[in-house]
Amino acid sequence: MEAIQRLTEVLERKLGKKIPLHEVGYETMSFTHEEIDEELVPPYMIAFVPAPILCHSANYTDVEGNYFTLMLIETGSESLYEVWLVNDKLVPNYNS
Repeated sequence: MEAIQRLTEVLERKLGKKIPLHEVGYETMSFTHEEIDEELVPPYMIAFVPAPILCHSANYTDVEGNYFTLMLIETGSESLYEVWLVNDKLVPNYNS
């Protein structure tokens, strides 16, 4: 549920409005190293993580139809690697 909390926190700051939790989608997926897109997650971030690699994903669609996705990838350390997509396009440092 950390992905939901992080997604709503960042979007509320960026969009300037409260995000209703019932409008946020969530899922957890597992991947092998070969299944992870290197454009989304640099290989060095998961090089030492044993498979399966867990990805926690939360998404939200606003009233204009913009689709926001946050993926939190387990890296083997306490910090999770954040991947932000807006309308299915990678947006580096979206959380800044």
